Amino acid sequence: MPNSSETTRAYYEKNAESFIERTLHLDMEEHYQRFLKRVPPGGRVLDAGCESGRDAYAFKQLGFEVNAFDASAEMVKSASKLIGIDVQQNTFQEFISEQVYDAIWAYASLLHVPYSELPLTLTNLCNALKNGGTLFASFKQGEGEVIRDDGRRISMMTEARFSNILQQLPNLQLRDARTTLSNKPYSPDEKWLTMIIEKVG
Repeated sequence: MPNSSETTRAYYEKNAESFIERTLHLDMEEHYQRFLKRVPPGGRVLDAGCESGRDAYAFKQLGFEVNAFDASAEMVKSASKLIGIDVQQNTFQEFISEQVYDAIWAYASLLHVPYSELPLTLTNLCNALKNGGTLFASFKQGEGEVIRDDGRRISMMTEARFSNILQQLPNLQLRDARTTLSNKPYSPDEKWLTMIIEKVG
């Protein structure tokens, strides 16, 4: 029987085209402004779990140096074409980087990692982040974990639940947490927790 990581990836492989159509043109400006004001001009940004490549493409257009990865081969193919770079196919657990980044963007991607695996996942991911660098992460707001009917695993998050994770990771400090409404027109009442995390020395 496939595990939830496999069924999550299978969803994106099967539904990549329709998912991209629904999400490619979402208004991300508010999130971009919060994130990019903490990134030096022309800085190096990693889009972790990049899906269509929408955000990495936007950062590249603004003059940032970008890299990206995603677990789905179909998403990697689409993102590589959109951004014009060689997007890597990796899960968060598989990700290894020889480069160090000024900032990491993980929009609606870390929520697919089981809650119990998030401390190790964040440690691994932020090994690629400079001291003083910024991680942007967003999760659906709520308690517990769910497996949706379509097979996707969702780790729900509250600020308290995330703070429990950060207690295990003293080099990561929460700098800003906000509850925002979904920017998706098909789920306007859905609440999200969006966070700015800083890696400290």
